[in-house]
Amino acid sequence: MNLAKDARARFESCKRAVVRLREVQLAIMNDCDDWRPPSVSSKHSMSDPTANRAVWRVDELGEQLAALKAEEVELTGEIGEALVVIRAVRDGLGGKYADVMEWRYIDLMKWEAIEHDYGIAKTTGHYLLNIAFDWVDSMGISRLLKGETEV
Repeated sequence: MNLAKDARARFESCKRAVVRLREVQLAIMNDCDDWRPPSVSSKHSMSDPTANRAVWRVDELGEQLAALKAEEVELTGEIGEALVVIRAVRDGLGGKYADVMEWRYIDLMKWEAIEHDYGIAKTTGHYLLNIAFDWVDSMGISRLLKGETEV
């Protein structure tokens, strides 16, 4: 997470990281198949899908997988820091604040689902998030990442 951001901006960035991490892991799992450009062929060439696949794996797949794995590590680190902050919120402020942060920014739940599953309306959720973000900003992210939750 970028240390210059306030808590709300950090968690909005985390939400984007969760979405991107899912995409990256899916691409890694599928050997980047959705990234591979369509094969170019001419009327006079014979198509050999096995050979084309082998050439592509040697020429491009290794670099793409390495880049994706590096991005996966970075995204996982950002999400991990957010989870440490959520744990600090749970310890220092209370479970209901941490739960709403986790549901919205890690689990990517919509307000309708949170209200249906947990009985917390959108207005109440925003209220709890505002308190949690103010608390995180007042405590300081570096302190919370060290596990310091006492004022």
